[in-house]
Amino acid sequence: MQEYIDLLRDLMACRSVTRDVAAVNKAQATIRAFLEKKGIACSVENIDGRDVVYATTGSGKVSDVLFNAHLDVVPPNRPEDHILKIEGSKMIGRGSCDCLGHAISIAKILIDLKGKADVSAFFSSDEETGGLTTLGMAQRGYGARKIALVVDSSAFSVAIAQKGILVLKITAKGKGGHSSTPWALDNPIDKLFDAYARFRAAWPWHPCAENQWLNSMTPCIIQGGNAENQIPDTAEMTINIRYTANEDADTILKLARESTGLDVEVARSCAPLYSDESSPAILNLKDAIQAAFPDRNVVFRRMNGATDARHLGSLNVPVAIIGTLGGGAHSANEWFDIENAKQYIVLLENYILNL
Repeated sequence: MQEYIDLLRDLMACRSVTRDVAAVNKAQATIRAFLEKKGIACSVENIDGRDVVYATTGSGKVSDVLFNAHLDVVPPNRPEDHILKIEGSKMIGRGSCDCLGHAISIAKILIDLKGKADVSAFFSSDEETGGLTTLGMAQRGYGARKIALVVDSSAFSVAIAQKGILVLKITAKGKGGHSSTPWALDNPIDKLFDAYARFRAAWPWHPCAENQWLNSMTPCIIQGGNAENQIPDTAEMTINIRYTANEDADTILKLARESTGLDVEVARSCAPLYSDESSPAILNLKDAIQAAFPDRNVVFRRMNGATDARHLGSLNVPVAIIGTLGGGAHSANEWFDIENAKQYIVLLENYILNL
C-alpha cells in the first residue's frame, strides 16, 4: 500500500478546499496521472469550471459497478492539517477519511480489477457544498448497470437511505428607523420571530435520538439590521429541513407559508434517496462485509446527513453508501485506518467479481 499512501500524501498536499477550484482541479489531475500511469483509462468532464475525473476498467460511460468519492475537503483547522501524519495504521490529516482515503482505496480497486471486471469511478469536486458535479455526471450519462457505491461513510454498515434537503429562506418586511421610537415603526425582526414560533408550533414531526427517521427543521441563519440603534426594513431566517419522503416536500413548503404568513423561498433542495435493502446487490454487499468482519454486527442504516449519493437516484440501480474505518471528519483530528481499508479493498474486489 505504500504507493497509495504516497498518493494520499500528494492529494492532501493539493489543499483541495472546495472553494479553491484550482486546488481541487490539481487534486483531480493528481489522481488522474496516478491511474493513467497504471493503465487505467481516464477522461475529464468540466462542470462549471470544476474538473471531474472518470476512470474505468472498461469503455463508455456505463459500467457494471460505479464508485464515487469526492476530492474536495473542508478548510483546515490548522495549516499543518494538509500534511499527512502517520501513527501506526492511522493516516491523519485534512481529508484523510473525508474523503481522500476512500479515493485511494477506489484507485487500488480499479487497478487490481483491470481486465477482470467492468468497474468505473468518478471523483467529484464539490461534495462539501452540495455535490453539483455529481449531479452533472449523472445528467451527462455516467452510470451503472448493477450498483453504485458511494464511499463516504462509516465502516461496518451499509447506508441505503438518506434524507432529502429543503432549505427555506423566510423574509419579513417592515418599516425601519431609529430604535428609540419603536411604536412608530414596524419591526421585521419581531415579525420574523413570531412567524418562526408559529411554524415551529405547527411542525408535526418530533425526531429524537431514539426515533431519528422523521422530518426535522433547524434554523441556521438569521440576518437583519446593521446597527444597534436602527430597526431594519427586512429580516431573514434560513431554515434547514431534512425530510424522508418525496411527497413531504410540498407539504412542508405549504406549512411554512401558511403558518408564517411571510415570503418563503426555496433556496436549495434535493430529493431523499432510498434503495431497496432486499435487492440482491445490496444484500450481497452486506453479507460480504459481514463475512469479512464476523465480530461486527453489520447493519443497514438510514442517514440524517447527505452524501453525493443523493444525486444518483436517477441511475435506476441500487445505490449504497459505505466507508472504511476512520473518524474526526471536519475536525483537527481527522484520521483514516489504512489496515482496515486494505480489508475493505479485498472484500469489495471479491464482491464485484462475484456480483
